[in-house]
Amino acid sequence: MAFIGLRKPYVAKYNRATKTYSDGFRYSHAVSMNVTPNYAEASLYGDDVQTEYEKEFVNAAVSLGTTHTPIQAADTMFGHTVNGNKVTYKTTDEANYVGVGVIAPEKINGVKKYAALIIKCAKFTDPADVFATKGDQIQFKTPTIDGSAIAADNDGNWKETQVFDTEAEAETYVAGYLNVEIPSA
Repeated sequence: MAFIGLRKPYVAKYNRATKTYSDGFRYSHAVSMNVTPNYAEASLYGDDVQTEYEKEFVNAAVSLGTTHTPIQAADTMFGHTVNGNKVTYKTTDEANYVGVGVIAPEKINGVKKYAALIIKCAKFTDPADVFATKGDQIQFKTPTIDGSAIAADNDGNWKETQVFDTEAEAETYVAGYLNVEIPSA
């Protein structure tokens, strides 16, 4: 399998007590995404040889680059106060747990498929503000949000993927999973 793109990120607030999603939205256009699982490891030695080895999931580093950060993210993801087009950032604001879903087109045995990927429970930090003068050429500066995914439930579930024949099926799955209405074109 070879991923050949990234599309349509969706985000929704995750309630850990009820295991439900709310206040979801289509984030913006996807630019990049990296999901890197982190593990705790331990070895036990006895009689001068390794007798046991343990490796367990701790969390996953998640990085999502997009074309812009929509205003809905300020409240739903980062816990800031939104009033119309005005966002107020306080030092006491606390980010919310969210679910994130994307669609990744891929080739499987020469056939194009669409993988729906859901990060079930993650917390992100605000993107850095990056500005530059135009100078002799135009350069796009796009935001990237970084976060940490953890288990969404007592069973240790943190990520889910499913492959579909069409992009529409994958988008319907992602939006449905996160309880988000698909925006009209």
